[in-house]
Amino acid sequence: MNLAEIRQRTAYNPNAPLTQKVATRLWLTEMSKNYPLALTLTLKQTITDSCLTGGRKHTINIVDCERIANRFQQKLNRAVFGQRAADKYGKSLKYIPVVEGQRSNKHLHLHYAIGGLPSYLQFKDFEKLVTTAKIYVEHVDAEHKLDIADSGWMEYITKEVGRKDTDNVLWRLVS
Repeated sequence: MNLAEIRQRTAYNPNAPLTQKVATRLWLTEMSKNYPLALTLTLKQTITDSCLTGGRKHTINIVDCERIANRFQQKLNRAVFGQRAADKYGKSLKYIPVVEGQRSNKHLHLHYAIGGLPSYLQFKDFEKLVTTAKIYVEHVDAEHKLDIADSGWMEYITKEVGRKDTDNVLWRLVS
């Protein structure tokens, strides 16, 4: 059996239009050299909303994840560049945040591809900055994993991207 027969049997069509998942993965893979760090943050799975009549708990959802990711990015930018530079002058790292667990019914957690690091910052120092930033974000859990991103990180973080949608990539927070 040759390659053409295998492709015909598996319904591989090189002329078929790309799915959202394939297009997103290709685009992010091209950009991967600009994002040398890989970060996974675990999140607390319930949130307690307090109000005048008492508190109520609800399970975390993707809207909560986006709010938590935004807050974490703000705190990490402050830890890296200082509060004045981050808030007043808009200094920021580059981020690609992705929520995982929504489609697979796992605990929701965040994956980040991080880039735009200042030249004075070393990898060993960045671990401490992530820990510092997490302290100020209420719904981030204790565990996190920071690594140097390899060639497969972008594919890994987009494994739950759908064929027809990219809802779990937090596009409003991509920088």
